[in-house]
Amino acid sequence: MESGKGTIKEFCNIQFYQTLNSKSRIKVHQGGTRSGKTYAICQYLIYRLTTTKTPLTISIVRKTLPALKRSVLRDFISIATKLGVYYKGEHNKAENVFRYNGSMVQFISTDDPQKIRGAKHDICFLNESNELNFEHFRQLNMRTVGEVIIDFNPSDPVHWLYNEVIERDDCDLFITTYKDNQFLPSELVKEIERIKERDPDYWRVYGEGQRAQFSQRQIFTNWKYIPLADFPQFDETVIGIDFGFTNDSLGILEVGKIKDKLYVNELMYKKGMTNRDIADFLKNIGKADVLAYCDSAEPKSIVELRQMGILAKGAVKGPGSINAGISLIKEHEVFISNKSTNLKHEQHTYYWQQLKDETIINKPIDANNHLMDALRYAVYSKFKNRTEFFVV
Repeated sequence: MESGKGTIKEFCNIQFYQTLNSKSRIKVHQGGTRSGKTYAICQYLIYRLTTTKTPLTISIVRKTLPALKRSVLRDFISIATKLGVYYKGEHNKAENVFRYNGSMVQFISTDDPQKIRGAKHDICFLNESNELNFEHFRQLNMRTVGEVIIDFNPSDPVHWLYNEVIERDDCDLFITTYKDNQFLPSELVKEIERIKERDPDYWRVYGEGQRAQFSQRQIFTNWKYIPLADFPQFDETVIGIDFGFTNDSLGILEVGKIKDKLYVNELMYKKGMTNRDIADFLKNIGKADVLAYCDSAEPKSIVELRQMGILAKGAVKGPGSINAGISLIKEHEVFISNKSTNLKHEQHTYYWQQLKDETIINKPIDANNHLMDALRYAVYSKFKNRTEFFVV
């Protein structure tokens, strides 16, 4: 396939050739930040689209449609346009389908269950697959008659990808880093390499593309992830809310408690939510009358939620409340629903601060902790200074 100056193969990183030459049914691309894996896989899919004589059905999958549109869909359109393919095809933006010479590329989000359980695929590409759950993979894999291509950042110490996919005998694993991206500007290379000195744990994942490990700095390490269906019945639950809007995500979760066990389910993790949106969401899922402890730094929002019929209350805060809340959570055995993917990500990046001399101090890093804060608000506000607990 010609690009105007040469063939597509002349403008590709190593992941393109790894995928092209692999004979395995499943091809997994594990990599650090800016390794170029997603872009190279899109190049491979367009290569297959334009060189395969029989019509293909290619599915490109990501967790949410907004994330898909601003990442892999944008890359696909960019490559197809540069190669003169895009305008020779037909892009139905309403259905998120691109048709070319009898073949079809469909862009699917896993928040549309009917699409996941839909027609068969010849090739299925799971983009940022660590955001998906194992059931998503299983449903898509069963409906793929050809190859399954997966990419992900290995930011989770424990994940179904490692034991359910990578260990399979029909799987090839490729690990790449920013050093494998021949098109990365030198300025970005320097920025990435700054991480090495600042945060060795972060560097291991995003610099070296290696699987994350539980760190001495990680605050919570012993949580267990189970299906929501395995949660027990509670007489009462409590909700935690950490407000966010433009730069920060709104975090909402629900906590149940039986004796020394906490059960936590993520309800929402999203930007751009107004107080009216929050109230409508809680009403729609039948949680308007569940006591919700909110970030007390926003009293106006709490009052507005109460005026809209939500049982909202300011969380207990004050000197030492952050560490006290963490300690209280640590006193319990914690079970998280396996659909709580954003909470899982926050768990694996929720660290104690470290000084330049590598001394670890008991002060959490204040970043990417919206659900962690919501969890503290719920648990500490409800249970602090109690010697006897109700089932919550």
